[in-house]
Amino acid sequence: MFRQVTIIGPGLLGGSLSLAVKKMDLSEELVIWARSEKSVNKAAQTFPFARIEKGLEESVRGSDLIIICTPVETIGDILKQIKPFLGENSLVTDVGSIKGSICNIAQETLGDSMASFIGSHPMAGAEKSGMEFSDPMLFMNRACILTPLDKVKESDLLSLRKFWEKMGMVVQILDPTSHDKIIADLSHLPHLISSILAHSLAEIQEEAQKLGGQGLADTTRIAEGDANLWSNILLENKKNLIPALQKFKRSLDSVELSLEEGDIDKLRDFLEDGKEFRHSLQSK
Repeated sequence: MFRQVTIIGPGLLGGSLSLAVKKMDLSEELVIWARSEKSVNKAAQTFPFARIEKGLEESVRGSDLIIICTPVETIGDILKQIKPFLGENSLVTDVGSIKGSICNIAQETLGDSMASFIGSHPMAGAEKSGMEFSDPMLFMNRACILTPLDKVKESDLLSLRKFWEKMGMVVQILDPTSHDKIIADLSHLPHLISSILAHSLAEIQEEAQKLGGQGLADTTRIAEGDANLWSNILLENKKNLIPALQKFKRSLDSVELSLEEGDIDKLRDFLEDGKEFRHSLQSK
């Protein structure tokens, strides 16, 4: 699909993308940018088929598609650094789970450039982080949300859509504001709830290790995510996350009241509603 693809940041998502681009034969040349000498050496061993660069200029020059896979708080600075070296037909995207602020920064930074920016959010990941956990099948049968800004070229949107579809993803298009609102409910709140549950049980950690079952492991799995990464994501989307958290608290209050009153009918209805929602996810 592309003559040269650059992936900035070979963590779990960037590394998995690198393997998938190679597996699907989507680019004649693949370039990976890594920040430190240690990461460069590790990437060279993990992705021997790619050209590894430590300089941003060398990594993006000549690329048709540049995918920024670094933490959300670094994306704006990276856009500013790579702008002078982008070609007039370069297409830039990212994989951040926040789109409003990133798309605004991209518009401000690249607004007078011939290069294009379209935000991407592949709804794929794992509780483990780092390039050593890279998996070319990570994106298969997952949703990917594109958040194009006004005046984006249809040809660029089509190219990016086809790229993610080649990864096996089901592509949806939302504006950045709508994206951040719905993702607060569907991604950021679940992560926070998993962490809240794990945090509330910290005092009985020894008992949990000895006696905890699969249910405990399942409901706390995503709490194992990178704390630095997630604290920035949650704060960045706090405008939408706080109302989502308040809605969760109303559900918590409702079930607490049912227990206090010994109302088995209300408790059963509450559990049935949750069961029905879970079944709806499995039937898609």
